[in-house]
Amino acid sequence: MDIQELAQEYESKSDEELLRLALQREELTPEALAAPDVELAKRRISDAQTLNTFRQNEEEQKTEADKNPGRLFLLHPYGIGRKRFGKADYRYDSETRLERFKTTVFIVLLWIPLIPTGTYLIERKRQFLSGEFTVREKVALDWEQILKVWIATAGMLLAVIWTFKFVIPRLLFLAYSSGRH
Repeated sequence: MDIQELAQEYESKSDEELLRLALQREELTPEALAAPDVELAKRRISDAQTLNTFRQNEEEQKTEADKNPGRLFLLHPYGIGRKRFGKADYRYDSETRLERFKTTVFIVLLWIPLIPTGTYLIERKRQFLSGEFTVREKVALDWEQILKVWIATAGMLLAVIWTFKFVIPRLLFLAYSSGRH
């Protein structure tokens, strides 16, 4: 792509797209470096103050996006989507009634936590049946919590399998045999 084509391409970009390109200069080829600078100068948005303000806004948006665990359930009745599990480093302030803990969001299938997508520091007001919470920050995956969730899930699955394999047939047999007398 020659410089003229690059210049035409950058003319069609929004101010935001051009500023984002200016912040990612190291990713551009040497030929592509001059074209965004020319377009930014034409639009009078090439000064250092504008770039610094845009950089700060981008960082703030990224920080806010990192705090968002996303929509938790996609198809709730079918147990498909994302759900949070666990409460690590739990703290409760009885004066303010605020709980603070780390929790991990998993991709779930049939309500079974499969893949961890992030661990978050959560804060919420302790209330009966309240699901509202505030994400304070996204933290590194808490592998101890993840393993505990997986172990608890495996235990519950084994209990369900054991119940269906041994207990229910025995109950059915007893009910059938007592009905024959």
